[in-house]
Amino acid sequence: MSLHDPRIKARLESKYDVAEGLSVFRFTLEREFRFIPGQYATLWLTHKGKTTPRPYSIVSSPSETRVLEFYINLVEHGRLTPSLWEEDVLRGLRTADQETAAEITGPKGRFVLDLEDPRDMVFVASGTGLAPFMSMIRYLEERHLATPELFHPRRIHVVHGVSYSRNLGYRPEIEALAADTFRNPRRKLAVTYLPTISRPRLDPGWRGLLGRAESIFEQTDRPCAGDPRWLVKGLLSSMLRPETHVVYLCGHPGTIDNVTATLKERGFKPDLDIKREKYYR
Repeated sequence: MSLHDPRIKARLESKYDVAEGLSVFRFTLEREFRFIPGQYATLWLTHKGKTTPRPYSIVSSPSETRVLEFYINLVEHGRLTPSLWEEDVLRGLRTADQETAAEITGPKGRFVLDLEDPRDMVFVASGTGLAPFMSMIRYLEERHLATPELFHPRRIHVVHGVSYSRNLGYRPEIEALAADTFRNPRRKLAVTYLPTISRPRLDPGWRGLLGRAESIFEQTDRPCAGDPRWLVKGLLSSMLRPETHVVYLCGHPGTIDNVTATLKERGFKPDLDIKREKYYR
């Protein structure tokens, strides 16, 4: 399927607000849509005679063949996203009125889950760059639960960097998997969750990791007792090796470039050991 294929009609099933200007959209499709975890689809929004396309990474699992979930951040002067926060547009997308319609094309993208790679995985996301990783996690969890006896044991380390803790989308879902891993150390699909925020002064209740996502991988000379960042950095420094881990990066170009540079110093090779998907506004 490509952008030249007939578009699939879609209806807005739900919109869940994670925080102001940050929402999860779920669309029900007129027919089946097949994709690989990590790929993106193009949403075509038509409203009052104007049609605007915009690609979004898919959050939903491939098992949901007639539903697509997107994790979308409001870009104030963006081509499409401001419309998705307008009440008349949302109402039209839910009821499929004559002036408003949504269609889907795709899938596309090579930033996909490599099931043949036996190494443990590190998912590094900034902001809505978490979207393709949720599709990968959901797909792997489904396989793990369906046939645990056949599932190849592996661990996923999820690093999610945002400005404020309220922007940690899908936090309960990932925390539940991490908690289950803690309760059951023999769990074949083990998940470690490492959320971090970059603006702690405006988020005084946060007691977790601080800094952008890439800061977790930076080398430091002066450890600070009692600071969880030093423990996490120490563990990652001693644990991460290209022989045992593959790193997936998605989100802000700066984050991806900085993590790539740090990992290259440790012997990781782009494309082979580091998979990348940059988001541009």
